[in-house]
Amino acid sequence: MGKALKGTRLRNIKIKVLRRNINGCVKVHYLTHKDIPKPSSQQTGLLDSTLVPSEQDEAAGCSSSSETAYSKAKKRELNAWNTVKEDMLKVSFETSAPITSKCSVCQRHADYRCLECSTTAVLCEACLRRTHHNSLHVPDKWNNSSYEPSYQGLFLYLPEGHENHAVYRKDIKVIVNTGRLCTIPIDMCECEPEACTLLRYGLWPATAEKPQTAFSIPLLELFVCLSLECQVSVEGFCNTLRWRNNLTLTEVNALYRALVGESISHFRHHHFRQRSLVDICPQFDDGTTCPACPKVDGDMIVTLDANFGLVRKQSSGTSLVEPLHGTRMFVAENNVQEYLLSHHDNSKPHEDCSNFKAGNMLRSQKKEKKLDVTGVFGASCRHEIPLMFVNMSQGERLAYPLYVIDELLQRCTKKNIHLRVVYDIACVVASHLNKSGEGIPPNISLAVPAFHIYGHKLPCQIKYSTRRLSGFGLTDGEGMERLWSFLRRFARVTKEMTPSYRLDLLTDALLHYGRRKSTDLALNLLQKLDKAEKLSTLAEEDISSVIREAPAKLHTRSMLISEQHIERWKKREIELSQQKPKPIRKHCL
Repeated sequence: MGKALKGTRLRNIKIKVLRRNINGCVKVHYLTHKDIPKPSSQQTGLLDSTLVPSEQDEAAGCSSSSETAYSKAKKRELNAWNTVKEDMLKVSFETSAPITSKCSVCQRHADYRCLECSTTAVLCEACLRRTHHNSLHVPDKWNNSSYEPSYQGLFLYLPEGHENHAVYRKDIKVIVNTGRLCTIPIDMCECEPEACTLLRYGLWPATAEKPQTAFSIPLLELFVCLSLECQVSVEGFCNTLRWRNNLTLTEVNALYRALVGESISHFRHHHFRQRSLVDICPQFDDGTTCPACPKVDGDMIVTLDANFGLVRKQSSGTSLVEPLHGTRMFVAENNVQEYLLSHHDNSKPHEDCSNFKAGNMLRSQKKEKKLDVTGVFGASCRHEIPLMFVNMSQGERLAYPLYVIDELLQRCTKKNIHLRVVYDIACVVASHLNKSGEGIPPNISLAVPAFHIYGHKLPCQIKYSTRRLSGFGLTDGEGMERLWSFLRRFARVTKEMTPSYRLDLLTDALLHYGRRKSTDLALNLLQKLDKAEKLSTLAEEDISSVIREAPAKLHTRSMLISEQHIERWKKREIELSQQKPKPIRKHCL
């Protein structure tokens, strides 16, 4: 065993040797076990006694090295939980029965408790009604063996100001905060619609006219957050409420039918309008403006990309009304179709660029016949705030990025903003603009993202890389890829929706994504600034090292290499990359 271990160790031995030439250049060489002379018999014995540890030493070394600080802390935490878990189970059994039979308020005999108010308070019926006036809390009553929900006493009274109005009472099926389904008598007034009266009680009606079912607003707010952040479907949310509250299959089906219609779409839009306050003051930000990008006089970096996963089936039906959000995120379909019809983009990619299928008309010829929307094309700023999106029906044609660029230019009109566009095939867009005679506008710069640039040929890498062009900084241009990773999770739901429902849900998701980015924007900018300062210091040190260690033959006329020489080399590199290779002549033998 010792010989096998020794052989394994010697097989991986590599010795690093540095050799410095006369010019100052350093060369690195590695010596393997083949280059090392074999030891003699005496040296072999010495190796066996020194290099090869015993089995006991190995076991001790492995146990000591594996016991890290993290493993020790983890063991302490596990031991702590093992110590208290039995006591915690005992406490949970004790709290399932009344701790006392006296009311916490009046000291009379008590049989009720409300877990939403307190887990230790016990109330009598009189104190329960007094403390839960116009409340949607469902108390529990002790029946000498266990607690069970008690819906008696649940009643919602109209607030003051309706004494002289026609008031009537109506039984409404209410899904309360905990997800329980109960029937509550509710006072209504003929002076306003029933939906508005339910909203005063903190309920959202399932229908706008003559509602029979209503939802607790905090419960719907929780569902909206889960659907936007975790992509929870209506069916999944209803099943969650079923297993939490032991609902029957009939109750779950009724809950699903009430929640899957127009009600939840209008609630999401109502929640957005209430939070953004754009109806009170149109100057307020509605979530489509980046707080860090320049509004006038500056450079604005925008990333473009397409996602072919956000499709929609033709069999999913049609919409009778326009989307509730209108054109807040998605451009009107008519404007896009008119632009596509008037714009011909059948030019081929530039011969110096790899033949990417993005932007190629070949994809339009292979579009799915069962889909009326084959994907989404969008734009976001360098801070990853969503700006503009377009439904695609003909593949990723060049007309889509050109349309988005034109719309962004119109927004920047008379603002003195230079638009820096980062797109996967920006080289193809530039070639198309030059061939069409339009040319690249003077207030636009085109670049390829830092990751996608390595799929292009060398001339494109030199000319369009964000790492080589000035004005792009450390922006990698992959912000849309990160946005797609969030948005494509809605595809399994939106592909079966009508056009209006689909656009509203995707718009809500984009607004939520932008809210996430803008909330943490200050911290992210500070982190990026710290990273940029460190990289700038390292880059200056590297450049100084290169200039200092440059070979002597590059120093002409007793002048040292400077940064001006490096800038001239960069320009020369661009000039050489743009030259077309000369054809090779074949000579006859």
